[in-house]
Amino acid sequence: MRIAKIAPLSLILAGLATPALAMEQGDTYLGGGFSMVNYDADGAEEAEPTAILGRLGYFFADNFAIESRLGFGMSDDDIQLLGTRVDVDVDQLAGVYGVAHLPLAETFSLYGLAGFTYGELSASVDGFSLDDDDTDFSYGVGGQFDVSDNVAAFVEWAQYFDESDYEITGVTVGANFNF
Repeated sequence: MRIAKIAPLSLILAGLATPALAMEQGDTYLGGGFSMVNYDADGAEEAEPTAILGRLGYFFADNFAIESRLGFGMSDDDIQLLGTRVDVDVDQLAGVYGVAHLPLAETFSLYGLAGFTYGELSASVDGFSLDDDDTDFSYGVGGQFDVSDNVAAFVEWAQYFDESDYEITGVTVGANFNF
């Protein structure tokens, strides 16, 4: 009787441990996503503008890719700074990253990324605008689910900038097309 109760659990655990179909050397993907960006500066409330990000990647080895990204702001966010309304907007994000996948099931993998990001943000107050740009080491983690042989959906968190007086992170949801 005890074996009958344990058998279904063993089958489920064995299914989770099944190695995934590898992302193979030579595979290329193109994708994009919607990102909720978080700008957290010392002495100011957090701003949460949105951006759209495109990505192009190439697997130079099984489960290891090099990826480039380009993103632009979709909407700004209004914050209060010293009693004044300030509009914060992502003008541009661009980066190059190494991406390593850890297949956990036939259609699901976790991944980590590390690389460098260049970004431009702008803040405007009563018609006066201030633009700033920066470059920093970036890293993140995500999960990817294969919807079909050529399409994968993903969710990811990334730390784009981590400076002494501010940081910028993003949560992105999107899809890749493999070819």
